[in-house]
Amino acid sequence: MSTKDTSKYAKLGVDSDKGNVRASFKGIIENDFPGSFVNIIYDPGSRTTNNILKYLGLGAFRKVVTQHQDGDGSKMVQRLLHLAVTGENTLGYALDDALAMNGSDIAASGFVYGPWIVTQLINSSLAPEFKQLLMDSLSARWLELKEFYEAEGFELHFMGGETADLPDQVRSSTFDMTLTAYAKAGHVIKGNVCLGDKIWGFASDGRAIWENADNSGIMSNGLTLLRSCLMSAIYDKDFPDLKRAGEFYVGRYKVDDQPEPLGMSVSEALMSPTRQWPILINRIFEKISARGCRVADLIHGISINTGGGATKIKHVGNGGIMYMKNMPPAPAIFRLIQSESGESWDNMYKTFNCGVGIDIIAPDDPLLQEVLEEVSAETMVPVYELGVCAVGASSQDKNSVVLNTSYGTFDYQ
Repeated sequence: MSTKDTSKYAKLGVDSDKGNVRASFKGIIENDFPGSFVNIIYDPGSRTTNNILKYLGLGAFRKVVTQHQDGDGSKMVQRLLHLAVTGENTLGYALDDALAMNGSDIAASGFVYGPWIVTQLINSSLAPEFKQLLMDSLSARWLELKEFYEAEGFELHFMGGETADLPDQVRSSTFDMTLTAYAKAGHVIKGNVCLGDKIWGFASDGRAIWENADNSGIMSNGLTLLRSCLMSAIYDKDFPDLKRAGEFYVGRYKVDDQPEPLGMSVSEALMSPTRQWPILINRIFEKISARGCRVADLIHGISINTGGGATKIKHVGNGGIMYMKNMPPAPAIFRLIQSESGESWDNMYKTFNCGVGIDIIAPDDPLLQEVLEEVSAETMVPVYELGVCAVGASSQDKNSVVLNTSYGTFDYQ
């Protein structure tokens, strides 16, 4: 089955797979590793040293740099709604999503060894007391996350940022982060995907060993659709500043309603943090290195399944690869979204991770499978053997994805 119908997410004005962004900036983005998951360049500040290393045949030691921006947008609005209704402050956990979204993408390209330099951007029209609460909450959460990450071997530095009052541009608030990181070229996961490579995936839901509550698995994508289709229409009237003009909330659930399959309130499910995938990725890398193997040789690609959902893997590697995945059953939050919104399942998988937060692409090697199973057991995050990389059907060397699901087989060209 092909995906031709317009998604409800798109009708809300959101491009779920960032296709328009890629098309607009494709011609001006610099990227020395085009198959990798993020854009990477050889460090301009180390040009002389890099040239010497290249001349000496030590190219793997050349310094590379990446920079990534992401944050807590529509989920921040849900946090404000949750605070207004329940009095419970979860604002600081916007930092979890921002750090996970940025850190996961760069970790997927091998940036786990060098320092991470973080800046933030808060755009707000909140009343002074709420803006102060937001900043204090983010500051306190940063100290906790920094300690957690450094205990796992990372090096993080926070260098401030911009806090802007934009009453004419922003109705409530957003929180965004920029993360700059350095690595050696030999550490980069280049996206050198080969035919016959296997695909493994780690679950987005459940409870990782470091998480203090069950995670719905929603991560940080599709929240505009979730808020609109699940949250009660009473909030259109009660909190007009937390939505766009006109009818927006069309759902039937209040913030603290707990549909039985979820095992948590609807609002808690929507605010579940993006899993800290850099921690899991780093543990995989450490175990591979401890076995005397070179990570970049054994792992050909990693996909973090946010913008583009279960089809995000399509942007890893080049050459017309067909990623064939057998998806596990979708967790409760995704089944609820589909039933309440009426969104087609093919668009659901294009918008949401639907239970698999990260894909690992690698040769069929017993050593890697052993490592993945060990990390799964350590972290309490289930791992799935999803499928294989096959010859694509496209004549234009474009990658594609075929998903076998409980709701049908979907082909994404």
